[in-house]
Amino acid sequence: MKQFLLVLAFVGIAQVNGAQLCERKAPGSFVANPLNCKEFFMCRTGRPVQFSCPSGMSFDVSSGTCGYRALCAEKNPSLEGGDDWLGPEYTPIEANPSRLMSSSSVCQGAAIGAIRVNTQSCKTFYQCSKDGPVRLECPTGTLFDSNRKFCEVADIASCAFGQNTPAPSTGSSNLKEVLCTGQKVGVKFAHPTDCHQYFVCNGRNSGQSLTCPRGTAYNRNRNVCDFAHNVNC
Repeated sequence: MKQFLLVLAFVGIAQVNGAQLCERKAPGSFVANPLNCKEFFMCRTGRPVQFSCPSGMSFDVSSGTCGYRALCAEKNPSLEGGDDWLGPEYTPIEANPSRLMSSSSVCQGAAIGAIRVNTQSCKTFYQCSKDGPVRLECPTGTLFDSNRKFCEVADIASCAFGQNTPAPSTGSSNLKEVLCTGQKVGVKFAHPTDCHQYFVCNGRNSGQSLTCPRGTAYNRNRNVCDFAHNVNC
């Protein structure tokens, strides 16, 4: 039976089979923990990430976000027992507690459930809830991939704001200004002569030149750092 919560009313004790919950879900999808209303999973290839809502909040299945008023998922006893039978590579990775950033304007004008990148660090990101932005932190060893919108292994995560290696200066300052004039923050352009580099505009008529992680190159069709064999360089 589903429960409408004004305050947290149901907290499960058993560990849930997160990998089973994420079966056939797209990477980056958020799925409720049916054994604990305060917890939810981010689906991804391999081990899902287990997040917890900020203090006093629960995961609302109707909006897919944390909230003070939340509709909990139905309890499913068949999912109890954890992921041990799948092996450690599928055991959920527990993330640090999330925080409600009610004074932040990062979600201004955004839809409920929208994901927003943290322009200061790729270790964290935001999800927009009815009660304000919720800051979520990717587990150790992962970063938030700003293109694919999920926590990815740090070595291959594509980070538009500071984690990818800044490209060495090659006289491209004027090119950044030409490409980024009048563009919004986060708009990206491929480097015209080096397929391993790209530009990210800063919203102030300039931008930053970045180099894709090792083994990847910039795919100008998808506007992401892609595996090198997928890029016609």
